[in-house]
Amino acid sequence: MRKLGWLIIFAITTTLMACASMENTSRQRQVASVLAYLFPGKEYVPPAAETVAELRVPFRIGVAFVPDAASTPFRLPESDRLKLAGKVSDAFRNYPFVREIVPVPSMYLEPGGGFENLHRVASMLKLDVIALVSFDQVQNAGATGWSFLYWTGIGAYSIEGDRYDILTSVEATVFDIKSQHLLMRAGGISNIKGTATLVGFSEKAREARTRGFDEAVTEMIGKLHAEVKGFRERAPKDPKIHLILPPGYSATPNPTAP
Repeated sequence: MRKLGWLIIFAITTTLMACASMENTSRQRQVASVLAYLFPGKEYVPPAAETVAELRVPFRIGVAFVPDAASTPFRLPESDRLKLAGKVSDAFRNYPFVREIVPVPSMYLEPGGGFENLHRVASMLKLDVIALVSFDQVQNAGATGWSFLYWTGIGAYSIEGDRYDILTSVEATVFDIKSQHLLMRAGGISNIKGTATLVGFSEKAREARTRGFDEAVTEMIGKLHAEVKGFRERAPKDPKIHLILPPGYSATPNPTAP
C-alpha cells in the first residue's frame, strides 16, 4: 500500500508538472494597428486627402501609442508605454521646428477612434502634429529537452527548461492632424530568444517583451532621425505642405544643425 501511495503521488506530480510545462507551449500576440485605429472597418486605406498641410513652425507635437486589444497579463503596461513615448519625444526635442512635445496617455485614444478622436485630443492638448506609435509583438514559447526534469519537482525552480522567442515590430507615423497628411514614418524591429525555469518563466518572458519594445523603439528612433532630415529637405518644395515660418526662420536646413 505504501508503494502504491508513492506511485500515485509520483503520477500526480508528474502529470501536474508536465501540464504546467505544456502551458508554456503557446503563441501570444499583442497588436496595435495604426490602420485599424485611423480607418476602422475599412478593408483598404482611403486615398490621401488633397488638403494642403499648413504647418505653423515651430509646432506642438503629441506622442501616443495606438490602442490595442491585448489581454491584461500580456499587455505592455501604461508606465512602460509612457517611458517609450518619452524616448520618442527625446528624438524630436532638439529640432528647432518643434516648440513642445506632449506624451499622450493611452486612455485618450479610443479603439477605432480615427481622425475624429485625434481632432478632439488635439483640441484638448493644443496639438498641431501627432506621432502615432503602432506595434506588433509575437511571443512563441515551448518546452526544451530539459523540461522532463520538471517531473522531479525540483527542476521547476532550477532548470531552464522553457524557451521563448519574442519578435517585436514598432512603427511611428507622424501626421498633421488638421489636414490628415502623413508627414513621415519610421520603424524598428527586435528579436529576443531565451530560456527560463518553469517557476520564473512568466516574469522572465515579461522582462524580455519589455526589452523587445525598448530595442525596437531604439532602432526606430535612429531611422526617425534620418526621416526628419529628409522631411526638412523636401517639405519646402512639397506642394501639399505649406510652412508658415516665424521671422528669421529659414526653411532650408543647415547641414550642421540637428
